[in-house]
Amino acid sequence: MPRRTRVAAWILTGPLGHLYGGVVDWALLASRYGLARLRGRDPQTLD
Repeated sequence: MPRRTRVAAWILTGPLGHLYGGVVDWALLASRYGLARLRGRDPQTLD
């Protein structure tokens, strides 16, 4: 595999991939929390 391809794969599956996953997780958590609060439910009991 060419070096450029290996570096691109490392960036996407390494630091940037982990950053993206973390941002998506936090955004989903915040949106579910916000929707629960808007509906008047306790966010601790999301089912």
